[in-house]
Amino acid sequence: MTRPIEVVTDFCAAYSEDRGRPAVRRWFTPKTLWVNVGISATTGIEEAIGMINELEKSMRIATVHIDMLAIAADGNRVLTERLDRFERADGSEIGRMTLMGIYEIEGDHIVAWRDYFDINAVSKLAAG
Repeated sequence: MTRPIEVVTDFCAAYSEDRGRPAVRRWFTPKTLWVNVGISATTGIEEAIGMINELEKSMRIATVHIDMLAIAADGNRVLTERLDRFERADGSEIGRMTLMGIYEIEGDHIVAWRDYFDINAVSKLAAG
């Protein structure tokens, strides 16, 4: 059985492939709750993919690279401090954001993922 911290590490490492879609399909469940606090919430794989598609259209995000700064586990909950880097299709950087996240793991799946960040940083990314 995979440990929760390994699930999150593997998920984040895989997230840059095809804008996170394969990672979501692999590690989410039909009931996974994904919350970007103050901005969006999805339930399940298809809603999560829909949100990724919307970000691709509205902000022209082609790739998200997740740099893990710190990670800790408490039972099935995994806390992360990350630097997320957003890029356009040509590889140029849209921007970057430091954030904290918490993942809840059951078996080898993510059943909840909540990210907490500075909403002003998101507004700057969206504007520019």
